[in-house]
Amino acid sequence: MKKCGKYIVAVSLTAAMCMNLNPAFAAVDAPKIHVTEENAVPGLTMDGQPESSYWFPEQLLSWDAKTDSDLPHNISHVPLATRVAADKLQPVNDTQNRDTKVMAISIMNASTSGNAPHGLNEIDCNTFSYWQYVDLLVYWGGSSGEGLIVPPSPDVTDAGHKNGVPVLGTVFFPQDVAGGKVEWLDTFLKQDSDGKFLMVDKLVEVAQTYGFDGWFINQETDNQKNGGLSSEYAAKMQAFIQQFKQKAPELELVWYDSMTKTGAMDWQNALTSENLMFLQDAKGKPVADDMFLNFWWTDEKYASKKLLESSENLAKQKGIDPYDLFAGVDVQAKGYETPIRWDLFEKDAGGTHTSLGLYCPSWAYTSATDQQDFLNKETTLWVNDKADPSAEITYDSPQEWRGVSRYVVERSAITATPFVTNFSLGNGASFFRQGQEISKLDWNNRSLSDVLPTYRFMMAHEGNNKLTATFDSEQAWYGGNSLKLAGNMEAGKASNITLYSADLPLTKDTVWTTTAKASQATALKLIVTLEDGTEQVIAADKQIGTDWTTVRFDVSKLAGKRVQRIAYSMSTSKQANPYTFHFGNVSVYEAKQIQNAKVSQLKVDDKTFDEDSMYAGVRLSWKIEGSAPYYEVYRINADKSRSLLGVSNTNSFYINTLPRTDDTNKSEFMVVPVDFTQGQGVGTTVQMEWPNNSLPKAGFQASKTLAAPGETITFTSTSSVNTKEVAWELPGASKTTATGDSVSVTYSKPGTYDVTIRVKNSAGADEKTIKGCIVIDSAANTLKNLSQGKTVTASSFVNENEAPKFAVDGDSKKKWCATGTPPHELTIDLGSVNRVSEVVIQHAQAGGEGADMNTKAYRILVSEDGKNYQEVVNVTRNAQGQTKDTFAPVKARYVKLDITKPTQGSDTAARIYEVQVFGLPQ
Repeated sequence: MKKCGKYIVAVSLTAAMCMNLNPAFAAVDAPKIHVTEENAVPGLTMDGQPESSYWFPEQLLSWDAKTDSDLPHNISHVPLATRVAADKLQPVNDTQNRDTKVMAISIMNASTSGNAPHGLNEIDCNTFSYWQYVDLLVYWGGSSGEGLIVPPSPDVTDAGHKNGVPVLGTVFFPQDVAGGKVEWLDTFLKQDSDGKFLMVDKLVEVAQTYGFDGWFINQETDNQKNGGLSSEYAAKMQAFIQQFKQKAPELELVWYDSMTKTGAMDWQNALTSENLMFLQDAKGKPVADDMFLNFWWTDEKYASKKLLESSENLAKQKGIDPYDLFAGVDVQAKGYETPIRWDLFEKDAGGTHTSLGLYCPSWAYTSATDQQDFLNKETTLWVNDKADPSAEITYDSPQEWRGVSRYVVERSAITATPFVTNFSLGNGASFFRQGQEISKLDWNNRSLSDVLPTYRFMMAHEGNNKLTATFDSEQAWYGGNSLKLAGNMEAGKASNITLYSADLPLTKDTVWTTTAKASQATALKLIVTLEDGTEQVIAADKQIGTDWTTVRFDVSKLAGKRVQRIAYSMSTSKQANPYTFHFGNVSVYEAKQIQNAKVSQLKVDDKTFDEDSMYAGVRLSWKIEGSAPYYEVYRINADKSRSLLGVSNTNSFYINTLPRTDDTNKSEFMVVPVDFTQGQGVGTTVQMEWPNNSLPKAGFQASKTLAAPGETITFTSTSSVNTKEVAWELPGASKTTATGDSVSVTYSKPGTYDVTIRVKNSAGADEKTIKGCIVIDSAANTLKNLSQGKTVTASSFVNENEAPKFAVDGDSKKKWCATGTPPHELTIDLGSVNRVSEVVIQHAQAGGEGADMNTKAYRILVSEDGKNYQEVVNVTRNAQGQTKDTFAPVKARYVKLDITKPTQGSDTAARIYEVQVFGLPQ
């Protein structure tokens, strides 16, 4: 995702402007808020970052919640919301069917590993927002290089639960060609002497401890090199699923149509006698709850078989609900350009043969060029190309994409008060509090997402009015977004927008407020449809102004009624073209539901620092008295003002790349509970000590160390950031002394030369000399890649497709990958002793993977005999996709890459696409 650059503005706000203080907090001095600046080092992740979990089978069997330091950050505390009963849902077009369900198998995070449980300080995130069309969300993950058993990150579970959607983790056994190993499957299906599957207890424990709702099992390991799997594996898997359901019947378990009763990988693309055993055993007893049917039912070669119709017939014959079958549609590559034979999915008499399963609707995010493109693509995928689920659309081809809204009635989790939405997508380029920007720090945390409008978007206009709706990240009431309507308004004419489906009870004490702003004074009316189908129109107590305005609607006359649909009407007394209207908040609650919460025992659980101690990663936790939907985390500045660091929905928080702001060697943090009206409860503070980093630390890098006479060599200081002065001594160079962060020189005569850098600041000085740093040789006009195609060995590798040889084959699309506990070693035999001076490494990003997978820390060692090694490079904080390390030229036959920190996060898999050793043959 891309966003425009922003100007950093230092602003202070009084408490009256941006703090709504509860009485319990009133005794605290009114705080001054400084707008938090943008992240100075985007993309940097500190070593102490908590990480969402993933395991290989043997790792999960030994997992102990009591010793898992990341566990507090990985638990979802949001209960699964109750949805409106299906028989109360009101279709908005003639083709919607209350029985048809949707399963979304979605890549919510780019990789299996390295994911922060509640996001980090960057806006880039898959903030999926069409939960109203989903009945089950599968958090898709797992790889042979990272781990196979992947629970959902808690921010995804939180977002799903707010919308009443169960969220499932993934158990993924890849095919052999993707690195699958039958040993992993054997470990997973290991039984004790009583026939009890050991993994059942672990899967249940993880789901119940983490607070998610079950598992999706994708077993595709085929063991082809040993003749395939036997029917014994199928029988064991059936027994495994039944034991799981017996132990935890409340947890959902979904089976993928892959393995058949013979144990073979033979995708049926339907419910057949070959895979029925995974839904129902021979005695008619249930096995898995649901089955995701493979994608090929829509291919022309299978069309005549009408596989979905036959699946429905077999399901009914066996007493299975056909809507527990999900017809798979793979949209990962083409999204809504994917051709699908919808006539094979639809029944002639209306409705559908089965439910619908979308594989990788995350395409809308991964293919998008920016946030708005993401939102537009999601709308077309889930609603239709008219961005209106009630629109009547005719299609020219049975394969033309139909939005999901054609088949599925919009679900709603608005069934009780309080119902509060700030229209937050769960990320932002800024953070707003009561309409004021208090942080320019990019952020994402899907735990802070709100229940968004059910209908996207159903609008009606009088006269010449015309408005379009979208989400705006430039203005918000709380969080990062508001709902923006833009267009033109004719004087005295109304425009209506229908926002939410609901089954919401009202009492005589119900408070209904809406916070909004408009470019011209606007009369706002609330339109609610009651359970008897009648509409009630209620005018706001005042007009919406050009500043954020909170209005109240008197709904006391509707006490005892239930609201089934929520809409608003807007009108202006004057013509407005252009016209904008922003919805910032809708709140429906009982006054007695507002609780004052208190935070106490705030602790710094862990802290890590970069080499210069200029940035910190900090884990905080605290105790809670009462409850609050949000906890705002602040830094207390030297002038006692506050700077927002982020917001949590639980009793822990991770601060990534906290910048050092002064030389006191201390930072003070405050955590404040916030109720759903943004009233603040009683907060508390804690201090953290920084290491003393007053003295500078000298270091430098040379553009090349083995060069021909007259070649330009640039020396660049890599000294600590607190360095104030830099001086160079370069005997034999065109400049023998110099000052400044970099200097470029030439050497006219062959020979070996030393280099010295001296640095200082007010606290003291440091220097570094490298003897024989530069070698000038007439033969060094062009250095040779000495490593390509040479013999290479490694401490380990995942499979033959990611073997060590691919690190020196000259193809940057193939890699060496090693898993397990680091360090990971790759040793290149150059074949003979050579003079080497630099190594170029292509890390994960150079091969097309995420930057968070780039090697963070590694060493390069050299040896003449393969036994005695000398370290020539030690890198501890790399973040680049390609690195070039130079060192004083040295004789070597063997070059060893020793990877000590494989990624930017906690993932332990090394990914190296190419290693090039440059020098001169001897």
